[in-house]
Amino acid sequence: MAKVYMTVFESAAEVALGLIQFTNATIDGAASSAIDGTARKGRRVRLYAESACWVAWGTSPNPTGEDDAMPLGPDNPEYISMEAGQTLKAISRT
Repeated sequence: MAKVYMTVFESAAEVALGLIQFTNATIDGAASSAIDGTARKGRRVRLYAESACWVAWGTSPNPTGEDDAMPLGPDNPEYISMEAGQTLKAISRT
């Protein structure tokens, strides 16, 4: 099953200093593990998808397509901001 890989950094300014978490979500609607940290601590997350998908993140993300999710293409990394405790879900985009 294809995956979206998530590389989590402390903040945008600290991307070059190293990662604090590495996790993934399968592209089938299963949630990733929660982003490390406490309270609403901001994190910078690099997403890398193995295949075309829709992604959504938050406390209870439930992507259904273009109206409530961000398109992510294969082999085209994107950076997003997430908060500690949030998860990411991905569904296939064909």
